[in-house]
Amino acid sequence: MGWKAVRDHYRIGHIVQVVPEKGICIGSPYVHDIIVISLDRGEITRVWQDDGRGELGRYVREMREDPFKLAELVAAEDVFERSIPVFTYEGGLIIEKQCEELGWPNVTHDGAMQFDNSFSPDAGIVRIWAIDNARAGISWMTDHIAEEEAKLAEFRARLAQREADLRLLMEALPE
Repeated sequence: MGWKAVRDHYRIGHIVQVVPEKGICIGSPYVHDIIVISLDRGEITRVWQDDGRGELGRYVREMREDPFKLAELVAAEDVFERSIPVFTYEGGLIIEKQCEELGWPNVTHDGAMQFDNSFSPDAGIVRIWAIDNARAGISWMTDHIAEEEAKLAEFRARLAQREADLRLLMEALPE
């Protein structure tokens, strides 16, 4: 995947990251997907407010001038000067990735944004974050289940009342 090849070729000064469900995203700290390039076809799939001005406009113009070059860059294997280990977590797994520079707004070799609360060169800290996140998820889910069970009990009570109403009405019918 050539997110870095795209960034370097077009001299992109904005944040470039890979969002698996979207593609290669070019944006800012506030809007991460101002420009989106598909990973499978290497085509621009989104341009937010394409007024053609500034650096964002330049990126889009240059990409559209030679769509074959854009597709070639997306398909390219990225080459990195350094491979620094950095850790994150997914569910119950601590995952080691590689990056050229640590910390936000830098990305890992696979294009994942290194958010300060989920990436660290210290696997022990990441494990603590993962445990805290799992505990918070359990707490939230326990509360959510209790709320849903209360709603279900209310619906069952309403159903029982409707069934009782129907029995009374049926008993009152003349034979």
